[in-house]
Amino acid sequence: MRALLADIGGTNARFALLAGGVIGPPVILPVAGFPTPEAAMEAALARLSPGPAVEGAVLAVAGPVSAGTARLTNAPWRFDEAAIAAHFGLRHARLVNDFQALAHALRHLPPTDLVAIGDATPDPSAPMLVLGPGTGLGCAALLPGPLVIPTEGGHIGLAPADAAEDAVVAGLRARCGRAGAEEALSGRGIANLHAVVAGLRGADVPDRDAAAVVAAAGECPVAAEALRLFLSLLAGFAGDLALAWGARGGVFLAGGILPRLAPGLDRGAFRARFEDKAPMAGWMQGVPLSIVTHPAPAFPGLAALAEAWAG
Repeated sequence: MRALLADIGGTNARFALLAGGVIGPPVILPVAGFPTPEAAMEAALARLSPGPAVEGAVLAVAGPVSAGTARLTNAPWRFDEAAIAAHFGLRHARLVNDFQALAHALRHLPPTDLVAIGDATPDPSAPMLVLGPGTGLGCAALLPGPLVIPTEGGHIGLAPADAAEDAVVAGLRARCGRAGAEEALSGRGIANLHAVVAGLRGADVPDRDAAAVVAAAGECPVAAEALRLFLSLLAGFAGDLALAWGARGGVFLAGGILPRLAPGLDRGAFRARFEDKAPMAGWMQGVPLSIVTHPAPAFPGLAALAEAWAG
């Protein structure tokens, strides 16, 4: 079986071929460079598939999927399984939420693709949870069975932990209209936090996007505080979701941002904020927490889905 796999976010679309059970090297295309997903798929196939035609496609998209259709939350692309299959002459085309694909990948990731934060032992009978900031903030749960439940948990309201964070959340609400988690825990969220911190401090600093905030954090107190807040709020959010899902099977942090920050992460502080859930702090100590460092972690999950559907 030859199938086209795709992991499509709000900024980049990654494509790879699955042939004979092997995932080939990916092609990465900018979402903004193509008017439709079909146009990007044509460009990817021109680079990936000089041999026999592909028979199917499985596309993970950063947005909700319903009745074989989807749209990106943070970009204008729209998807329709039947239209994609007809356009490319495929036996089938399937759409899944991007974090649904990541959840299916969890059991296929080796320890070398994970950075553990703490030493808790996973309970194999308990749910596993994957979440992560990128262009947006995604989340999905893998239940025993296995059954994957994609969610829109990234849009849950953000929970501050103290008076200082109360002021930050109020600043986010004034800036964004609503202080949902994604307004802080995403690429644009880092930029939002930087702007809010600058406003609270009365600091005259330039507007910065996420990459510029990270680059300036070593020398600019505003950028450093924005990055500290991002990591602290992310740890607290991950802990909240672990409680909500009973995720003693493990919480896995993915997305495009956190793996780049992993080498300099204060794991002790991150773990402490993750566990700070009185009166459930003792329960939280038993929840494994890891950063996913695989460069394209959705593809193992997409491959498993493609082979299951082909069979």
